[in-house]
Amino acid sequence: MAVLFTLRPAQVDDLPYLNGYAAAEGMDALASAQGVTVAVNEDDVPVGFLRLQKGSNGVEHVNPVVTCGPWRGWGVGRALVADALEKTGELRLVARGGSVAFYEALSFAPLSWEAIAPEIAADCEGCEMREECCPRPMGRML
Repeated sequence: MAVLFTLRPAQVDDLPYLNGYAAAEGMDALASAQGVTVAVNEDDVPVGFLRLQKGSNGVEHVNPVVTCGPWRGWGVGRALVADALEKTGELRLVARGGSVAFYEALSFAPLSWEAIAPEIAADCEGCEMREECCPRPMGRML
């Protein structure tokens, strides 16, 4: 069976794809490829990405994970999260309301806002879409 995608560290040349995918989800652009893992198709074109950000609390946070629309349902997001969890042993994040079921399926559990690094939680505090987004702190350990 053919491999649909592989994972690799992001490169600067990937940023136009990644920022396009982020913009389509209403997210800010990535300033760099640091801490980013990409899922790429057989032509080495990114089809999804996950950025890890170490919080001031010492814990790695997913900020964000995004899969290109046509690639949803093919295990891209699941593979990116599994890879990050294997590398770190613990992940925390703030799930948008629509993605909560995805994280619950990956055995993430609700956390208090205090468990999220303040600089990551701050993204939600002043967001004009907070009520629509319904952000939920979540986490998982191996």
